[in-house]
Formats: sequence, C-alpha cells, structure tokens
Amino acid sequence: MLILKRGNIVHETYYQSTTADDRRISWSIAKSYLSVLFGILVDEGHIASLDDPIIKYAPSLKGGAYDRATVRNVLQMASGVTFDEDYLSFNSDINRMGRILAFGGKMDEFAEGLTGNFAAPGDIWQYTSIDTHVIGMVARGATGRDIPDLMTEKLIAPLGMEHAPSYLTDGVGVAFVLGGLNITTRDYARFGQMVLQDGMWQGQRVAPAEWIAASTTPSAPTQPEELGYGYQWWMPMDAAPGEFMGRGIYGQYLYINKNADVVIVTTAADQMFREPVIIAQNINMFRQIVAASEGE
Repeated sequence: MLILKRGNIVHETYYQSTTADDRRISWSIAKSYLSVLFGILVDEGHIASLDDPIIKYAPSLKGGAYDRATVRNVLQMASGVTFDEDYLSFNSDINRMGRILAFGGKMDEFAEGLTGNFAAPGDIWQYTSIDTHVIGMVARGATGRDIPDLMTEKLIAPLGMEHAPSYLTDGVGVAFVLGGLNITTRDYARFGQMVLQDGMWQGQRVAPAEWIAASTTPSAPTQPEELGYGYQWWMPMDAAPGEFMGRGIYGQYLYINKNADVVIVTTAADQMFREPVIIAQNINMFRQIVAASEGE
C-alpha cells in the first residue's frame, strides 16, 4: 500500500518479501492507463469523434460482434457484445482469451471471432474486458503504431518513471492492454497523481484536462445498484465529484480523491475481490484513510 497526500508519500508498506523496486501486474488498472493514452490521441486528432464506428479504425472487426458499436460504446463497456467474464470458470470467454495469450495466439483474431450480441450498443453496461482490447485496436489503427510505443512517448517518458514498465504480449507482440501492464507501486501512484492534477505533471501538460474530467465521470448506462463507470474508470455508487478509481482483479486499486488531494495504491491477491461486500470494504477503507488525512 502507498498513500500520497498533496503529492507526497505519507505511507508506504510492502509485504510477502516484496520491495519498492518490484514491478506489480496491474490487471485492469491497465485499462485506466489506456484510457488516458486514448484521450491524448483524441486530443491530437487521431480519432475524429467518439461517436465514430469502431470499424472506421479497426476494419477487421466488420461483420462481427463490434460491427455496430461506436468508440464511445466500447470506452463505456456498453458494446452489447456477448462475453463471459467469469474468472473462475475454465470455459468462460475471459479464460479462453487468457489461453490465447498464454499459448502464443493472436488477440486480434480472438476479437474478430466474436459474433454474438446480447443488447444493442449503448443500451446496457456490462463489464467486458475484450472491449479494452478493441480500444487498443482503434488506437493502433488510427496511428499506425503499437501501444507500448505510444505509451512510452505519451505517458511513460513525460512522467519520468522510476523503473521501466513492461507489457505482456500475445504471440505476435501485440500488448495485452486490458490487464498486462507491469509497474512499481510508486509509479502507479505517480500516474495517479498526474490524473488527480487534471493531466499536469511537474508544470507540464501530459493529458488533456477535458478528457480526464469526462473519463472519470459516471456516464455509462450502469444500474443504480452498480458502481459507476466512465471511460475505463470506476466510481463508487455514492461518489463525490472527483472520487474515482482504477480496479484490477484480485484486489488491485488506484483510488483517487481530488478534493482531499489523496492517491492510494493497493496491490493484493484476494480471490474474493468480486464480492460486493469486499468491494464496499475496500472503498470504505480508502474513505477512512482520506478522512484521517484531513487537516494534515
């Protein structure tokens, strides 16, 4: 766990023989990194509109499950694509996809092979990790460059990371952008502080403030009993403005509270990570830390 208050480290602890120099897999916190990178590409004009069809930038998806989805639909995980995200089921789509990665297959081909839709694009929110891979396909199609190259230029180099990050890749070197980014705890916090500061880092603009605001505002068609969702960022159900987080399986969190000027990073190995009570306990813990930091 690492806590920043006003950009300064006020708490840092490591367990299980790990140290500050160890890179830790982000799992789905990587989605929030891709969101910020995507916002930079939008700002630079590579993507003309979030309401453009996905197939404008990723034409290989034409005729499949993403044929009618827009860029915005996919950013919000409201693509309507049928995808089973059960991490504990051997035959789920998420685990079939994991085997594609592990055995040297092609992630693009996996996405292109999806044909089912359970809803019209934009109608229903459903957490669908392959949507994030499709965002990566759009970014690659719009720029002609791979994600690690773009990430290095647009985010990693400007932030001045303490340790070089790495990506898991598929069998042809395509980055596993939905969860394969490996970074140290301090560098997760560094990224979080830049986002808290509306895209600014050490006096330089890294990401557009308008995108940070839009992506961390609940805009996806989630249900009242669900957490809020923006463009690859989560919000607690009763979130105050400026309270949001990146989340990864097994208990990875990048929690940001702009009003309190607090960033909290936790990594974990919790198999109960999807249980609503566990999620609620984690959010409550973060809020207690924020409350304890007031006046400091």
